[in-house]
Amino acid sequence: MARVLLVDDEPSILNVLNTLMKAEGHDPVSIRGGEKAIETMLSDRFDLMISDIRMSPVDGMQLLKTAHRERPAMAVIMLTAYG
Repeated sequence: MARVLLVDDEPSILNVLNTLMKAEGHDPVSIRGGEKAIETMLSDRFDLMISDIRMSPVDGMQLLKTAHRERPAMAVIMLTAYG
């Protein structure tokens, strides 16, 4: 079972990802927005972060940079609905 940090600014996307992760036996933590995600990432340990790229004011690329610097062992998957 992996601890998974889910980050998106759309509640419906977070709900779908949360349901999928639980169905696969993982322990998801859903966070709406990048600012809160950074706080959560730095205060807890996760095996994987799945994040939207386009968010404001803290976007997914900023989260990726923070994860790479502060949690280099954590895997990251970036998502976007844009082409």
